[in-house]
Amino acid sequence: MALPRLLSCVVACTLLLPAADAGLFDVPEPQLIYEGSAPGLGEGVLVIRRAEDFDRAIDLLDPGFGAQRPDMRKLTVLRIVGRPRPDACHDTVLKSVSTRNLTATVELEQRVPAADCPCSGPARPPRAWLLTVARVVRRARTQITDVVVPCSEARQTAEPDGPALLLQGSWDHDPGGEILDDAKTYRAALARLGAGKRGPEVDFNTHQVLVVTGRPRQNGCRKTRVVEVDVTGAEATVTVEEIYPGKGQMCTQLFTLPKAFVYRIPRGVRQIRVTTREVRGSGP
Repeated sequence: MALPRLLSCVVACTLLLPAADAGLFDVPEPQLIYEGSAPGLGEGVLVIRRAEDFDRAIDLLDPGFGAQRPDMRKLTVLRIVGRPRPDACHDTVLKSVSTRNLTATVELEQRVPAADCPCSGPARPPRAWLLTVARVVRRARTQITDVVVPCSEARQTAEPDGPALLLQGSWDHDPGGEILDDAKTYRAALARLGAGKRGPEVDFNTHQVLVVTGRPRQNGCRKTRVVEVDVTGAEATVTVEEIYPGKGQMCTQLFTLPKAFVYRIPRGVRQIRVTTREVRGSGP
């Protein structure tokens, strides 16, 4: 991800000030700090104004948030989630974000393929974005416009060769990455992950499965997330973030199995390189 970058949008600076600071003042434009997906989250926009709320709000994002945390004393963060994508042709585009007084308005475009367009591939989780806006923003609303696009354009969004998150789970397995290149091995892994028949189908003629496993989690504060999966040629590069308790952080004594992330990747990948970095959480 090339972060941060500015989102093209219109910002209204009609903000309320204390009497001593009468008049208008410069406010930061909305800035995009994350693009990805949000497995398991519903459509809408969440206004985040505290650091501890930010950490909870980004927990389910895929890939995980790997950029520098915004200064929540000076900024407000919006977590925007689009509609679920039922197949490879449906998609959501973030068109603009504007702010006026205490309210942010988010405009999304839901791109729907023409009725005669044959679409395949498994359902995909909804698109997700994180944006920073002025600290004064306390509310947000979304406006979604449905746009029917030609089949040729809709199929371009399918991203057949990019890594796609299929599911997350936990299992008793060594940390690292592993490629599953046949249906029998894949189904056995799903059973160990407790997914059973819930796991999405994979066409092993064109794709295979990458399972990334984190470290064991010894307390309630421990978390594991994948912040990047990049496929270049025959190699998949994965960056994993292991979050440990920070200084003075109170954590429940709870041993949890290592977290596992299951991705669909192109058939030609033969090598996996997993980089793990440790991060300390915030205090109470």
